[in-house]
Amino acid sequence: MKKNIGVVTSTYPNYSGKEAIEGISKTGFKYIELASAPAFFEHMPRPEIRVNKKIVEGVLKECKDFGLTLQCIAGHTRLMKENGVENFKKVLDFASLGKIKYVTTDTGEVKNKEDEKRFYSDIRIIGDYAKEKGIVVCLEMHGNWCNTGKIGAEIIKTINHPNIKLNYDTGNVIMFGNTRPEVDLPFALPYMGYIHLKDHGSGKYKEWNFPALGEGITDFKKIFEMLKEFDGPGSVEIEFEGKEHSIEEINNAVKKSYTFLKRYDIVE
Repeated sequence: MKKNIGVVTSTYPNYSGKEAIEGISKTGFKYIELASAPAFFEHMPRPEIRVNKKIVEGVLKECKDFGLTLQCIAGHTRLMKENGVENFKKVLDFASLGKIKYVTTDTGEVKNKEDEKRFYSDIRIIGDYAKEKGIVVCLEMHGNWCNTGKIGAEIIKTINHPNIKLNYDTGNVIMFGNTRPEVDLPFALPYMGYIHLKDHGSGKYKEWNFPALGEGITDFKKIFEMLKEFDGPGSVEIEFEGKEHSIEEINNAVKKSYTFLKRYDIVE
């Protein structure tokens, strides 16, 4: 059951995009998800500042030079903010120029019914724009609103747009949603476009603890069995306990995760 599983560069929070790309290339993975989250992870030129074919080709070449295929952009922290729709459209422009099919994001901070109304209006505009560009936007379990697959499925059904799907995060549903992915994943499966494979070190609600795959409490054997019904790609994400780690430690954790996935015949 091999899948196109890469690594999202939010795994390298205190390092440059080049350092993340080089590190991932040494671990066995062949795919990458570059993070573009202003003030958090700026691992590619920020599309809302400038996007053109030359910039995109430069990013693609850098990935290719290290033997990696850019299959997704993590374009976070734009929705529910000023100029959120227009800025997100520029992320989609970048993806379109690079022939990148998937863009992941979160819903932004949705706190009340008024926020929900705005979100649903904005995301349908984004969905129409994504459809024009041949891109699938995948909403991640993150924060206090869209924090489980069960809730995310209802949000996707409400949006009712073919280019808006879920990015299921196996660690975030524990951290933010207080549920286990082994129980929650079936609700999300019919609505998923992408997946983040992330372990959790303790299983405790609201505890930031995301080690290398196989070093936490997640029953990935069950998850991989369920993922036979899912034909999309995904990324590994490792965030440890939120403290700064050396690039050698990060690379080692990514390599361990690759070996873990290899053991289950998930990656080449």
